[in-house]
Amino acid sequence: MTRARFPTASALALALLLAPLPAFAQEEVSKVPYEVDLTGLEGDDALRTLLRESSSLFELKDDPPPSVIGLERRADADRDRLDTALRSAGHYDARLDIRVDPSVQPARVTIAVEPGPAYRFKAIAVRTGSGAPLPGPAVTADELGLKPGEPARAPQVVDAQSKLVSTLAGRGYAFAKVTDRRAVVDHSDRTMDVTFVVDPGPLARFGSTRIEGLEQVDADLVRGRLPWAPGATYQPALIERARTDIAKLGVFDTVRVQLADQPGPDGTTPVTVAVTERKRHVLGAGVVYSTTDGLGGNVYWGHRNLFGGAEQLRLSLEVGRLTGDSSSTSKLDLPDLRFGVNFRKPDFLAPRQSLVLDFSVVTDNPPAYERVAGLLTAVIEREISDALKVSAGLTSERGRVRTAERTYQVSLLGAPLGVTYDGTDNLLNPTKGYRLAGTLTPWFPVGGNESTERFLAGTVTGSAYYDVVGDGRYVAAARVGLGSIVGAPLASIPPDRRFYAGGGGSVRGYGFQKAGPRNFANDPTGGRSLVELGVEMRVKITDTIGLVPFVDAGTVSDRSVPGLNGPLRVGTGLGLRYYTDFGPLRVDVGVPLNPERGDSRWQLYLSLGQAF
Repeated sequence: MTRARFPTASALALALLLAPLPAFAQEEVSKVPYEVDLTGLEGDDALRTLLRESSSLFELKDDPPPSVIGLERRADADRDRLDTALRSAGHYDARLDIRVDPSVQPARVTIAVEPGPAYRFKAIAVRTGSGAPLPGPAVTADELGLKPGEPARAPQVVDAQSKLVSTLAGRGYAFAKVTDRRAVVDHSDRTMDVTFVVDPGPLARFGSTRIEGLEQVDADLVRGRLPWAPGATYQPALIERARTDIAKLGVFDTVRVQLADQPGPDGTTPVTVAVTERKRHVLGAGVVYSTTDGLGGNVYWGHRNLFGGAEQLRLSLEVGRLTGDSSSTSKLDLPDLRFGVNFRKPDFLAPRQSLVLDFSVVTDNPPAYERVAGLLTAVIEREISDALKVSAGLTSERGRVRTAERTYQVSLLGAPLGVTYDGTDNLLNPTKGYRLAGTLTPWFPVGGNESTERFLAGTVTGSAYYDVVGDGRYVAAARVGLGSIVGAPLASIPPDRRFYAGGGGSVRGYGFQKAGPRNFANDPTGGRSLVELGVEMRVKITDTIGLVPFVDAGTVSDRSVPGLNGPLRVGTGLGLRYYTDFGPLRVDVGVPLNPERGDSRWQLYLSLGQAF
């Protein structure tokens, strides 16, 4: 009998395990859905938004509690949250009433708020723990953003503490810190007094610099980009400038510049520059398309650090007009070719000064001429500031340029001078600021060249950008370009050195070089002066999509003084922009408003970056 009990008990246990769960265990836990009303803040949208964002009743509305008791507990927990939010906004006499009505479905929660008048800042004090005055001039309440009479909001007090530390750091006290922050509320006159107790620490000075992470790059190159001398007073702006200047060398993936965590003797503090080098070689390719010239492409190979001094070498091959008919005066159905070698040596003879050598061999067939030439240029570029750059050098051209009227054997030597100023906020997609650029190049025939005379060519271009609303969604942009050649008649100036208008970077709606005078064969002749105008409105429909209506105009004249002497060609159209992290992708469709014989009805342009 004993042996018979064990299998019977096991069978019973197994039957219990396999039996269906009781009905109460299978039922889903009930929920108490509810709605929330926030009253008493009509006309104060900012405070209403703050309370909604601070309330768990609003935040967890889509996840209702399992019972009315749970809902009441959620409402009770909200009292402290909302009271803290009201006090942070300066409402220290606010009244808060939260009621739960479970008799309706869904349940109704009412949050009634009487915010009362906002308390305001009264006295703002900054002092050291010892009572000694702060080093340097006194820090005013306005500098901290705590102007007496303004609402006493807690976030402003926190921001003021950060501003105070930054202000002292800007005076050289890199290790300054706020040791105590006291906010005293006076309910009798509804004001707040704020006192910051500061430990400024020692006056910091730049000490020795240690460079970490270098593999192939010369350490002296990095040190040459440090904008301070050992022993100089610490300035946060110099730290950021060093980081930016070192990154501009183009050989590092990451650059970090920082002081040591603790000050050294007498405040002299070491600096650490930590870098990560990029891969030395780069290989790339691209494709271009134009409704006039058809399909083209390019391929290039580059070395980012040729000799250890961030020297950049680039070999490139560009091929144009792989499809489509020739638009040149030669009528030859041949592609355009350009082989180039470019070498750049940064910090040549001085920091922020570069030597640029460029050699190219070109065979191109634009509408105005056919050219086969070799070009060699040596230029020194100097950065005066982050926005202002100047350049000077020598350039030479030797080759043959042919039009429908004559052939030029070109042998020229030029001395280009240039200056550029970029005060915009973005290279490829500016929303505010302006740009100016000017070039002046005297050209001299050499080697017994009798087909050309010496002449002086100059250009001035400018563009301005205005953010209409202030958030970058509506940007008005305008540009002006002027050019002039003096010293020789048009017939003695090689066609490839004349001015032309028309194309994606000029007067959209017209083909390349087509917005200007033409000869008996309907080929562009170019001119000795140029005027270009353009306006557009850049409208962002979404964060990544934008529309750009535009109007461009331009004229080319045989006169040397730029003016509206020749026929003014006007084009208009609409552009589409797709905004990416590296810049906007541009698609423009332009229509000529006063086309000449042979002009297309429309032009399509594809590119990276804005038109100007």
